Amino acid sequence: MPPHRRITIGVGLALFVDAALYLAVLPLLPHYAHRFHLSTPMVALVVASYPAASPLISLACIRLVPRVGGKPIALVAGVVMTVATVVFAFAPNVETLVVARFLQGVASGTVWTASMAWVTHNAPPDERGRESGIVMGLLSAGSIAGPLVGAFAAWAGTEPGFLIVAGISAVSLVATALAPRGSPVSAGGSIGPALLAAIRSPLARAAVAMALIDTTVFGTIDLFVPLRLGHIGTSTLVIALAITAGAILGALVGPPGGRLVDRAGAGPVGLATGTLIAAFPLVLALGLPRAGLLLMLVIGGPVFTVAAAAMYPLASAGADAAGVEHVVVTGLLGSSWAVGFALAPVLASLIADVSAESLAFLASSAVCLPLLFVLVRVVRPPGARGA
Repeated sequence: MPPHRRITIGVGLALFVDAALYLAVLPLLPHYAHRFHLSTPMVALVVASYPAASPLISLACIRLVPRVGGKPIALVAGVVMTVATVVFAFAPNVETLVVARFLQGVASGTVWTASMAWVTHNAPPDERGRESGIVMGLLSAGSIAGPLVGAFAAWAGTEPGFLIVAGISAVSLVATALAPRGSPVSAGGSIGPALLAAIRSPLARAAVAMALIDTTVFGTIDLFVPLRLGHIGTSTLVIALAITAGAILGALVGPPGGRLVDRAGAGPVGLATGTLIAAFPLVLALGLPRAGLLLMLVIGGPVFTVAAAAMYPLASAGADAAGVEHVVVTGLLGSSWAVGFALAPVLASLIADVSAESLAFLASSAVCLPLLFVLVRVVRPPGARGA
């Protein structure tokens, strides 16, 4: 196995845990709402607390990665993730739940920024799509495990359910420790000029637009669809199985999706998947029956995986075009992703509180329109296919 592939596997396993933790909570949202007597905005706070710290963490990693390296940061993140998950397992109230989720999000932010930069910096340029696809495939595998953990926790209790995830997180530390340190990342000057240079790159802006489309739509879906299913009497197990089915499809399409990105270009693939994602809320605004809601949870998995497999090569090409280190653009992606996942459920819940869920879905889709325009402008130039 080539050295860069061992880095890819180590980071992929860390994202396996990240996805498992995030998705394990989704089928449990009706359970927590009932157990702690939570309103919809309070449930949204539980969801949003996970990515809340990531914007600052992602920007901090831009400075830390050149000084410390991707591997040491990934190891520290793994320790934080493991400890916070143990606390989450025994949370006696919603306040502890939110704090534990926040700490898990601190670790998650370092993985998405520092660790993904560790992958793309060490992968050969013509294999970045493949390596990103492998990582996203392992992410999808964690997405398969996560809902099942949630279903198990609903049956056996949150303590044994999330202690299993904490154990897997500890195992991922071993895989990260066995991965090579990789080539060093140069300091690249101060953050400000590097960020401005990255933002000026159309390819980097397109990657950020994709991240915001993903988080705006899926952050809204992750809140409302499980709650709506629980309200109409759908069991935690059925919700978990729907999310798991989508994650299985996502794991299967990850590697071929990465190869498609390498062949067709990250721009065209990103525009196609971004357009499809932006249409999801329009369908949900129609008021789907139980089967339709479950189907949306299923098809979201593979679409998300292909979009992410296009996003990171697009970001890497933007970093190369701007003459900055990859961690600068992955830091932008991590910040954008976190802001979207933190704000989308909270704002959507407030809109639904004063009006209706359908209006919240329509607002989610409307936010995506200018972001899609950013992608269109990248796909049109002839050089975009080389991304």
